Amino acid sequence: MRKFIYLLIGLVTGSALGAAYGGDVLASMAPAENLEVGDAPYQNLREANSMPWPSELPVPELAVDLQKDPSSGHNLILTADGFVMTPEDTNGPVEAGTGHGHMFVNGVNVGRLYGNYHHFNNLPEGDVTIHIYLGGNDHRIWVANGEPLFVERTFQVE
Repeated sequence: MRKFIYLLIGLVTGSALGAAYGGDVLASMAPAENLEVGDAPYQNLREANSMPWPSELPVPELAVDLQKDPSSGHNLILTADGFVMTPEDTNGPVEAGTGHGHMFVNGVNVGRLYGNYHHFNNLPEGDVTIHIYLGGNDHRIWVANGEPLFVERTFQVE
């Protein structure tokens, strides 16, 4: 049930962003000016904005897929086995193995990811690289074995 609620939150948020930006979120959004890790993933990665993944937990297995939506746009599906999205705890204390994602499309920060699904109305045609890293409730990047927890994949969008 919890996953279903997060799906609904993601779909509503994506729809609201699409409506607010005339359906073209990527063209309307600039990189976040106050993003602590830099405008590109890991540009300024340092100890102050990262934290070690808890050693008692298995490192999450991450994958991302992008599927054409039969109605319009594309649907992103994030698999993050071993990680729990906790949008209700954002900006709160860090809890082991929880948090949210930060999503970049072609190097542009398009916002937070609070669930495993996201709808894009107007991705650009051609090669589209999607990069998602996992952060704790306080937005610091989870790091396991010396590497940020992230997934990145390039898709051919028509």
